[in-house]
Amino acid sequence: MTQPNGAAPHRSTRCGAQSRSAAEDIRGSVPEVGAYCFLPAAGHWPHQIPPADPGLFPELPGARTQYYRPYPGQPTTEPAFFWDTVRRRIYRASRGGWAAAGPAERFLGVCVHGRHDTCCGLRGGGFLRRVKSLAPDAPVYGVSHLGGDRFSATAILLPGGYLLGRLDELDDDQLRDLVVQGLLPLGHVRGRLGSSQAESVAEIWYRELFGHRDPTTPPTAKVLRAADEPTGAQVLVEAHEGSWRLEVSRELRGEDQIHYTCAAPLRRPVYGWEVRVLEGAGAA
Repeated sequence: MTQPNGAAPHRSTRCGAQSRSAAEDIRGSVPEVGAYCFLPAAGHWPHQIPPADPGLFPELPGARTQYYRPYPGQPTTEPAFFWDTVRRRIYRASRGGWAAAGPAERFLGVCVHGRHDTCCGLRGGGFLRRVKSLAPDAPVYGVSHLGGDRFSATAILLPGGYLLGRLDELDDDQLRDLVVQGLLPLGHVRGRLGSSQAESVAEIWYRELFGHRDPTTPPTAKVLRAADEPTGAQVLVEAHEGSWRLEVSRELRGEDQIHYTCAAPLRRPVYGWEVRVLEGAGAA
């Protein structure tokens, strides 16, 4: 049976299963958020997280508020902190002010916000329990809605500022590399916050080409020309291995449509990214 909009039906009503079934590309699925303010909050979070007191984060007007907590059953004693795309450091509340965390301090926040989306609660919660069984001392926390529910289990890795997705597919070795060593799981990187979608896709292309998983040593990715109707964006990627001028295009993938969240009333198209080397090593 075909849907009225011509899209093939999906048997599962869960957005995460629909996205995987349609082989939706997770690359480039990063929101335009300048800063994240993390507030410790125990208990069951509401569907929508209220904005933070503007007096708490006066330097970050309009920043996104996130609740976070340790693994359930542990006390929530952590201080508030923020991270932004300019400084790319963790700043924790300290004696009425803010203190920069050390460069080696990491934070992995896994979305477990089940009241916002069922997939986040089920896949994110299951992933967090698995982390705690394999690496109980890793700096991993549950956080509220990050966006991209259909890519659950999703997470934010700080201080690099990377969004990750489908982490429940990681094997045990990949999981330990991420939560213990802080290495990016290639194939599960959605993009780097503070970068455009095309820049994120270009960086991921570079990382997968050379197998670079260290989030602290990103290449430089800069849009040279924005995308227009017939062509994609041109992005210059520069790293110690060389430089490349890429064409990065977002394209519709078939006629299949999916729910972007479990609660979404309508289905939407599935997109993917294509990267073509125009100049540099490997150019056609």
